Amino acid sequence: MLTSSACDDTESPSLDFSGDVDIHSFIVNGVEGTINEENSSISVILPAGSDLTALTPQITLGDGAVIVPASDEPVDFSDFNGNLLNVTYTVTNLNLYQKYNVLVDVARADITSFKIGSVEGDIDQTNKTIVIYLPEGTDITSLIPIVACTEGAALTPESGAVVDFTSPVTFTLDYLGSLFKYEVTVILGEAPKPALVIYNGEDVSPIWASIASTINNGYANPKRDAVNSTSTCVAIMRNKEDTDDGGKPWSGGALWGTYKVDIDPAEYSKISLMVLKEAAGDVQIEIQSDGEQNKDWLKVFYSAEAIGEWQELIFEIPESRTAVINNILVAPHVNETADDQAFTSHMIYWDELKAYPKE
Repeated sequence: MLTSSACDDTESPSLDFSGDVDIHSFIVNGVEGTINEENSSISVILPAGSDLTALTPQITLGDGAVIVPASDEPVDFSDFNGNLLNVTYTVTNLNLYQKYNVLVDVARADITSFKIGSVEGDIDQTNKTIVIYLPEGTDITSLIPIVACTEGAALTPESGAVVDFTSPVTFTLDYLGSLFKYEVTVILGEAPKPALVIYNGEDVSPIWASIASTINNGYANPKRDAVNSTSTCVAIMRNKEDTDDGGKPWSGGALWGTYKVDIDPAEYSKISLMVLKEAAGDVQIEIQSDGEQNKDWLKVFYSAEAIGEWQELIFEIPESRTAVINNILVAPHVNETADDQAFTSHMIYWDELKAYPKE
């Protein structure tokens, strides 16, 4: 019994928690990152236009620490579409480890508001232009714009300064060593009426009724790009066979009834529509008044040069039309397909339906 109760004299190795697992500095292309020890994150802002792929950070660690990915190892902080990537760095030392979430971005600064008196300017963030319309007779040689912009950016001319707008004026933001320029134009007269958004798949999304097809309302945009970045669109399957579900030339969708429109051709001159399909051919918009009266058929050719891409098509409202437009029918491939050897059944999409006022 004494033998069986003897103690095992093998000892477990002790754990050493004295290792330093902090990142002491994180530098990318000469720019030092901001380290937040409370949430173990690091942010680095590089000059505007910097390539965020294959960057090689220089990292300072405590004695004996090892980091993965290694210091000077090329790392992508964005994908090839420009989307930012969060990268996790793990530091180990003795029996401790710590993970850091690292985000590398480029400097971005915007003018967010531009006002003269009570009039707001129209800011185009893509093209970095601002247009503001003021009443006829305004003295544009000594105007005082009030400008809001990204916090921390230095603006020239300053907000509240007197500016001569006889010619377009460049306003410059200096932010983290990068310059962002906006061209500001003052125009005397009444601002043009904006385009009327009839459908955009997001904040303006009436329900399309089926016309000899099965309508997919709120369909995921198959190609989100600079031409059409909205998240959803409308889609039908356009079949080759002569059937009542996607096989007729007039297969498509309609806005009428509950979702009818009210467009006065005395005020509007054209309609635009985004279309994406895998075959060239005519796209037709039919415009009607209530009760399916006063019909006009507008056709525009979807080009073979950009098959599989969003194309913006412009439909001219007949100058002779006086009847109000209440119904809009879209047939995205109005050509006969039964004898078209080059046509195969495929999904066809449309989006961004707008009406434009007369100039």
